[in-house]
Amino acid sequence: MLTRKQLKHLTINRFKIPAYFFIDILEEATRRRILIETLKTNRLPAYFDSEIEENSQNGRGDYEIVYYRDYTDEGKEIKFRRLVSIEDVTSGDARPSIVLVPGFSNNSNCYDLTPNQSLAKDLADKKYWVYLFDPRGMGINHGKFDPLYTVDTLIDHDLPTVLNFIYTRSKNKPSILVGHSMGGIIAENMVLTWNIRQQLNALTDLNNQQKAWLNQILPTAEEAARNLKQVRAVVSLGSPKFFNKTSHAIFPLLLWLNHLARILHLQHVPIKNFLQSMMRYPGLSDMTQMLLNSDIGELNFILCPENHRSNKIFTKLYVNKVLESVPLGLGFQFLKAIYNGEGFKRMDQSRFNYSSHLNFFPDDIPVFHFWGSKDPLAPPDNLQFSKLYPHRSKKIYYLEKPEDIEKIEISARRSQVVDFVIEGASHLDLLYGKLAEEIVKPLLMKIVEQAWDNWTYAENKTEEETADAMRNDE
Repeated sequence: MLTRKQLKHLTINRFKIPAYFFIDILEEATRRRILIETLKTNRLPAYFDSEIEENSQNGRGDYEIVYYRDYTDEGKEIKFRRLVSIEDVTSGDARPSIVLVPGFSNNSNCYDLTPNQSLAKDLADKKYWVYLFDPRGMGINHGKFDPLYTVDTLIDHDLPTVLNFIYTRSKNKPSILVGHSMGGIIAENMVLTWNIRQQLNALTDLNNQQKAWLNQILPTAEEAARNLKQVRAVVSLGSPKFFNKTSHAIFPLLLWLNHLARILHLQHVPIKNFLQSMMRYPGLSDMTQMLLNSDIGELNFILCPENHRSNKIFTKLYVNKVLESVPLGLGFQFLKAIYNGEGFKRMDQSRFNYSSHLNFFPDDIPVFHFWGSKDPLAPPDNLQFSKLYPHRSKKIYYLEKPEDIEKIEISARRSQVVDFVIEGASHLDLLYGKLAEEIVKPLLMKIVEQAWDNWTYAENKTEEETADAMRNDE
């Protein structure tokens, strides 16, 4: 996508086309929808496809899946899905809206793996409106690959575009953001940056040049305030604030894959290609699955086998349906975070460290973290960062068995940060497997109900009128 100014520069200065042809070129560019300025007035329909998944197909219920598209402020097309139980929702109702954000090298199928392994459908069965987000170039955005995008791109452009679309289309209904792994990083830090806009001058650890750079990137104060209204709560599942590079052998392997991608001049880190090649040939496939379904030498970094005894093909299914190769920009940003051990920093000239500025997170948006005691990618060491949040209530719960849920009291309080440490869980065990079914999902449903707190459109209107009155008084 081009701006009118960029198109004019290319036409006259680069291609040396006489200026009197520019009007005709501009009209054609507008017709073909390649100008950013014309996206809002000459855009493609937001809704472009839908499908019905019936009980006879999945054995659990009737679901409608609707496909939407929108455009980021930089002109990139973003597609996403909405999944609902047909019998349980009504257009315009006040039931919770949930946005599911996938993790590193994953597409949104991680939340809808099979009919019976589907967090998306579990949430839809609770009469929630469920939205499945895919980063650019992944999932239903396949083919829109951008080799240079980073976590910052998803924080600044992709996820805000989808969230704003949902908020506007649902007539100002907020959403609860649920992210696994990198998905939680994106969701939390998107909200953080919006609040940073409100307090940019209070950042004493950044110099004026860094602040000036952030000032160019962040939305306006008015846009940031509106964006914050779109978020009811944030839930993260195994989403690290920092990495310990000596904690697992997977980290040197990731470094090797990133270097290999650079040597071969690839546009992506070939994670999916690597694992699929390991599962392509019968003998090698059996050995790979045996390694992934065991924990020899504690080398398994994604799951604890005892949580998946009843599903021996889980890892193969996950690799084939969910895993994606990641762009070099994203891979490099994670490697920097892994090897400097200082948390996640922006890749632009601001060098803003998300992890060290959690004290600027809005204290009226509740945050819920899930950690696996055996997760080398997001270990419970990350609990140390929860003390940075400005929320008034902070709690940590350790759960070993389903009965422990009964001892947990989750309130509807807005200013709270709650951490749950699940004993015996690794990275993917927070999404699927025995512990996910018995502990994580029941807790998540409880969180959604309390965080939503019987929200109504009338309540939202009252809050907006109060905020407007306060601004007028100022």
